[in-house]
Amino acid sequence: MKLKGIVLITLAFFAPISIFLTDLGVFSLAAIWLFEGRFSDKWKKITASPWISSLLLLMFVYILGLLWGTNHNNAAWLFQKSALLLLLPILYTLDFTQKEVRFSLFAFLSATSLSAILALMINMGWIKHLFKYSSFFTKNWNNPAFMTYTDHNVYLAFAILVSFFLLYNGYKNKKLRIILISITILHILSLYTENGRSGQVAFILLFLSFSLLAFWNKKRFLFLSILVLLVINFSAYFLSSNFNSRINSAQTQVSDLDVHKANNLNTRYYLLNYSLDKIKEKPILGYGTGSFVEEFSSISEHANRILADEHKTPHNNYLFIWFEIGLIGLLVFLSIFFFQLKAYKSLNQGYFRMIFPFVFLVIMLSDSYFQNHNTAVLYCYLSFVFSFYSFK
Repeated sequence: MKLKGIVLITLAFFAPISIFLTDLGVFSLAAIWLFEGRFSDKWKKITASPWISSLLLLMFVYILGLLWGTNHNNAAWLFQKSALLLLLPILYTLDFTQKEVRFSLFAFLSATSLSAILALMINMGWIKHLFKYSSFFTKNWNNPAFMTYTDHNVYLAFAILVSFFLLYNGYKNKKLRIILISITILHILSLYTENGRSGQVAFILLFLSFSLLAFWNKKRFLFLSILVLLVINFSAYFLSSNFNSRINSAQTQVSDLDVHKANNLNTRYYLLNYSLDKIKEKPILGYGTGSFVEEFSSISEHANRILADEHKTPHNNYLFIWFEIGLIGLLVFLSIFFFQLKAYKSLNQGYFRMIFPFVFLVIMLSDSYFQNHNTAVLYCYLSFVFSFYSFK
């Protein structure tokens, strides 16, 4: 196996576990990409793909966004997050073998399984948070295992999608089927004992989408699949205190939106509301790259209090991009996913592959997952996998 294959496998394993080692894997792949040469061939492959070209165009628009607006204080932070997206054209042009990608998927599922086991044990009170045992781990009560629950549950959801693909594509080895089913159950258990809702929504959507595509002509199996999904969610509501609490608190907070109240939903509501008001003032070009925090803070004392040195985006990727680089940037951003969906559609089992970008588009309504370290790496890695791997 070539060095780039080993690095890909290593990256897939550490993506759910360690930011430092993930970055090391990304830098290693970038170095291999540069050392390998063949830049003319790689550039031709990139420009032949409207999907990958659109991603690079978005980066270019962000650079241009430094030319307008007066506040660019967070531009460096934004470029640091967005630069991770360059991993996708690197993976896209490195020519991995099917064997290397398959092993990377097994490494990825092994890591998410390890993370799910630890998260379950922590959430059930069987062990303490990892930082209690060693200062090597980040001291963060929001970490079910290695990363915050907002990222971890998204990883779990898309790991379940990978397991579905592997199961659906006829892995005849009985032991492997049992392992994949066990991994799926483990991930679902961990998913519903956590606080995060985005991963749970992603799981519901991908479960429904996969079931509809797989069993559209087998109504009995389709009915059973929907029944299983209902049982999972009702069981979680009655058996998982975290899931029950999040559902009930959301219902309470929806009827209690007020500038004087401080809760999660209230904060998100005003982040979206104030962002839309600002966008209406400069809808075409926005306020410039890295401008969100300063411009949002200037709205009012309440707006400044909402940010509270904690929020750097409006918790909506579409509004975040529209706010800073305007409608032009938003259209380029949407074109990435338009061309990605179109590229997947032309592949074998294309509609199944389209589930990944479709669900990712949905969860970006609740947070800036496209420009967040962990989920940006996840997007690049799985976008490459669903584009390249045969699943056979």
